[in-house]
Amino acid sequence: MKKNLIMWVIIFLFIISIIWTYHYVSNNGEFEKLTHVTVGKELLNERKVVYLCYRFRWEGIGNPSLEKVEFIKKDGTMIAKVDNQILIKPYISKIDCGTYHEEDAIKEGIVKTLLPVKGFKPDEEFSLVLRVELNDYEWNSDISSIRITYNKFGQSVFQNIPFDDGLITEE
Repeated sequence: MKKNLIMWVIIFLFIISIIWTYHYVSNNGEFEKLTHVTVGKELLNERKVVYLCYRFRWEGIGNPSLEKVEFIKKDGTMIAKVDNQILIKPYISKIDCGTYHEEDAIKEGIVKTLLPVKGFKPDEEFSLVLRVELNDYEWNSDISSIRITYNKFGQSVFQNIPFDDGLITEE
C-alpha cells in the first residue's frame, strides 16, 4: 500500500513539474524596442506615405513566430485594418532603415527588403517597418502602443509595447 502511495506521489510531482516547466518556458521572453522614431504631421500630410523603422530584439527562451502587429490609440481602441483616417501596414526587415518617404524608400531598395509579419521568426535584431498613410489631416489620436502577437511552443502570446513618444508629432 505504501509503495502505491509513494509511486502516485512521484507521478503527481513529475506531472506538475512538466506542466510548470512548459508554462515557464512558453511565457519566458519578451520583445525589446531598441529605437523609436516619429514623423511630423505636417511632413506626413505633404508626402502622404512614410516608412518608419523600429529596431527590436527578442530576449528569452525559444524562437517565437510572429502572428500579427496591432496598433493601440491613446484612447485605448485598436486601429482597424481599414481605417478612413490612417492606414498603418507593418512589415519586417533585417536592415535598420530609419524614416523614409515612400519615393525614397523605393529608390533606396528598402521596399524590396520588406517581409510579411506573419510567420517571421526573429533570431536576432530585426526592424518593424510601418508604412504609414495619413488620409485625414484632422486625425488627432496618436498611437500609444503596439501589440505584438506571437506563437511560442504552440501557445499564442501577446505583448504590448509602449510608444511613449507616439508615431506622429504635431511639428
